[in-house]
Amino acid sequence: MTIDAPGPTEVVRTAAGQHSEPAPWRALAERAAPVLGWIVTLAIAANLGQGAFGQLTESERSVGMFEAIGYPASAVLLIGVLQAVGVVLYVVPWTAFLGALLLTAYLGGAVAAHIRMEDTVAHVLTPVLYAVALWAALFLRSERIRWAVLTGR
Repeated sequence: MTIDAPGPTEVVRTAAGQHSEPAPWRALAERAAPVLGWIVTLAIAANLGQGAFGQLTESERSVGMFEAIGYPASAVLLIGVLQAVGVVLYVVPWTAFLGALLLTAYLGGAVAAHIRMEDTVAHVLTPVLYAVALWAALFLRSERIRWAVLTGR
């Protein structure tokens, strides 16, 4: 018996002929990917949502951090609104791509601020890792995104 695996099914050739069977590893991966993607998505959304809440309420901690970076206290609320909108858009499946773009821009601003402050590499790379994780989560949870990335269309 020979096995040829051209895609989502394995073609099994036997003496009586050939028939297709679903690849068990492929079926498991197709079920597990969206679940893992949603777990990572919710973890990112909870963390960024918590930060947005602090900015929206203009907590002393948020205002202090923004002033230390060099932003005026008046910018805290606006940046909090943008972050909160990005998180909501990212969690809603129909607008997740737009939310990922907005959050990537937000995180890029965080990278620029940390570089300007001459922070440690760990502080600079943290927003980069968040951006990579949010796109990886979107890739895992969205079949359309996976298809577009893998086929180039």
